[in-house]
Amino acid sequence: MDYLATGVLRGPHGIQGFLKLHTFSREYDHLLTLEVVSLRNKEQSREMRIESFKQAGEEYLIKFAGVDTPEEARGYTGWEIWIPRDTATALEAGEYYIADLTACSLLVANAVVGKVVAIMEGPQALLLEVEVVETKKRYLVPFMKQYIGKVDVERKEMELLAPELLT
Repeated sequence: MDYLATGVLRGPHGIQGFLKLHTFSREYDHLLTLEVVSLRNKEQSREMRIESFKQAGEEYLIKFAGVDTPEEARGYTGWEIWIPRDTATALEAGEYYIADLTACSLLVANAVVGKVVAIMEGPQALLLEVEVVETKKRYLVPFMKQYIGKVDVERKEMELLAPELLT
């Protein structure tokens, strides 16, 4: 089954084992229909049953079965929530899952000049960490329409409109 990272757990909230949840898409409705999710960090993966999901002011909170104290919840801070792709929020035109952008080749005039090796959140947009093919140097390229043109997730390719960002 194909899974996507949909969010990250930020830390405990209250005394009942709730965790603050930040979704990468800022969409939460798709989580309401799920009973089980996969939690992952760099070393571990764990299937967890969702016991409760609620909004508290501007924040969204999630509680997992068997996590009943703030101390237990704190142990999951920084873990990502992974869900089956077919249960994720539907995408609008021009929207992409981060997982689909990772490992894309960057093209200039149909020639591969680099490869996306990581993606991080920046102040205005996602930042693509790109490794240049020839030099193996890495650069950050904002994932914005003035820098990135056509994106083809099926072919794992995207057009770089500003090649000067890789110098």
